[in-house]
Amino acid sequence: MIKTQFNASLKELMTDFGREYKSKEFDGLLKTLEIKTRNSVPHAHWQNGCAERFNRTLIDKAQALRLDACFPQSWWEFAINHATYLYNRTPVRRLEWHTPYEQIHGSVPDVGHLLVFGCGAYVHIPQEVRVNKLSPRGELMIFLGYPQGVKGYLFMRLPNNILFTGTTAIFDEDMMPKCSTTIKR
Repeated sequence: MIKTQFNASLKELMTDFGREYKSKEFDGLLKTLEIKTRNSVPHAHWQNGCAERFNRTLIDKAQALRLDACFPQSWWEFAINHATYLYNRTPVRRLEWHTPYEQIHGSVPDVGHLLVFGCGAYVHIPQEVRVNKLSPRGELMIFLGYPQGVKGYLFMRLPNNILFTGTTAIFDEDMMPKCSTTIKR
């Protein structure tokens, strides 16, 4: 992706000696592509400080999002995805107060579409998905974020926790369906 989408090349790969990166095939691929490898000592997290700090930043953001939405721990994946989406659209000092999105795409990201993670949304159900003609045309769901590569929103259907991707919804950012009490923002 780095080569085809951004006309750049990967020169070096730093890992923490994790076994997920160790195989003859992978080592052979790196050698063929002339990509140098560097490894930190196992369990010496400080040797891979930049990646570890970034992981901590994402985990802290995701934890705050998850707790604010009253989500169970098992929904951590949605919180991490949303935290990453927000991080990429937030100015950072190391990029001279530009956003990671801006560095990659060359333009300031539009943030007018950002919504409260975990809020309630009354989502339009397309006719093709409805059980029959008399089924409701809308349904209360939980907003989970923005699926990658799709121009729409990701929702969790209640009460069966089925993922649903939709484009039309009315969002109520003051309603957090998973919380026992309503939070006024």
